[in-house]
Amino acid sequence: MVNDSSINNESRQALGSLSRMSMGDVQHTYQINETVKVNIVLFDHYKKPKTRGGDMLVVWMKDPQHGAASAGTVIDHGNGTYTGVLRTLWTGRAIIRAAMISSRERMTHIYRSFQNGYFGKKITCTFRSNTATEATRGYMDMRYMKKRPFCNLTADYFGVPFYCEKPKAKGIRCHDWAETSLPHNYMTFGADTRWFAERTSTEIIPDSIRINISPNRQEKRSPSIPCGRRNFRDTWLATPPVGYSYNNTWRPLSCWNSVHVDMYNQCLANRTLILFGDSTVRQMFGELLPILNFTLIRGPPIVQGTRNWFTWNSAFEAYNEKYNYTVFWMPHGFPMAFSKVNTKLSQPVFAHLDAIPPGSTDIILINLYAHFHFVPFHIYRDRVHRTRLAIENLLKRSPDVKIAIKGPHKFSVPKPITPLGGMWGPAYENILKREFVNLYDRVLYLDIWDMTVAFENEDIHPNGLLVNMMVQVFFGYICGN
Repeated sequence: MVNDSSINNESRQALGSLSRMSMGDVQHTYQINETVKVNIVLFDHYKKPKTRGGDMLVVWMKDPQHGAASAGTVIDHGNGTYTGVLRTLWTGRAIIRAAMISSRERMTHIYRSFQNGYFGKKITCTFRSNTATEATRGYMDMRYMKKRPFCNLTADYFGVPFYCEKPKAKGIRCHDWAETSLPHNYMTFGADTRWFAERTSTEIIPDSIRINISPNRQEKRSPSIPCGRRNFRDTWLATPPVGYSYNNTWRPLSCWNSVHVDMYNQCLANRTLILFGDSTVRQMFGELLPILNFTLIRGPPIVQGTRNWFTWNSAFEAYNEKYNYTVFWMPHGFPMAFSKVNTKLSQPVFAHLDAIPPGSTDIILINLYAHFHFVPFHIYRDRVHRTRLAIENLLKRSPDVKIAIKGPHKFSVPKPITPLGGMWGPAYENILKREFVNLYDRVLYLDIWDMTVAFENEDIHPNGLLVNMMVQVFFGYICGN
């Protein structure tokens, strides 16, 4: 795919609105827990069928009347045709839908943009001495350095590669690095690449298929093992679908959630819960606020239902006096979009983990995702590697800590002038699963991809219903027994 000779002929790219989905079974009637297959053919702007694969598709089924939804998998046949595979997980009715979340050409364009020097964050380094202040450009990869001389600040930023152009003012040296800003650096387009800016990243295929699902008396539907008793390894090795919703409650297929909301306080009693990530993880912190009724003791005021509290330059800390526990939300560090942040607040997750003392019983959730979309893959891969090493060391000195890795979620952007979008999800998940393969038994994988596909999530910030489901699944595994 990266060797495609031409990607800018938009007319030859797949177009979701012209593509088709069909089913060979004319009766459209199934029993519970049967496999359903649909055929998908992609067409280009000339209404001609595509003859090669590589586009990224998703399929799902839903019954909005009963709050039911589940995701399937898609098989790429390499010739412009695809097979969607789903399971019937509830009785009644279901509507099957499909969408293209990225064309082959879109993924190739972004990959080549990174190879050609695009970097999605415009980093500004501020140096401050007793006599002067100066701002220069910053970089997280030496290949993008455009000026010399430079300050190598890698050691100052916990061993993560970081460089700034050397200040020119007298009296300012590299060790006077004081703060950093990382606003988004939007893509620029020429006449031949404007198609990228004009296309949305999710294109719904117009066909929908309705099926009926009847019960099977011999089929055992409900798992008998509480999620808290499942080996964490199962969460890494599970194949889609990993769960489904019914009555707007997410139900993992391998276990049942035995933890109710009124048990959260007992689970957290005399412990510390630390949530590392971006604003999507901070949504989980906000979701817990009315549930746990803890007191916010650090961070700006939280206004439920708004984003007025979405500020990066502050961590959040809350305390529950009755049950004696503390809850933190902390940003995961560069390349997060900070504004004039100091090194202490912007430190990477692994640096925080290294500071946790022996004998800890902390509960930790980590999410590295959306802000890494702006940078080449090797930066994400390196950060995941450093995080995994820190987790290994933490588990050695504090074997009673509980750690969860929150996986990618599906979303899109209405005007894709950045690399953002759910097309990165499967690639990032693959990196996570390869890196953590030796920790499958010790670390929980919170797989939310199916959940966000099934509920047709488009916003980078999932709605309250989805965030609540994520919180419930997390506590079900971490606190159940």
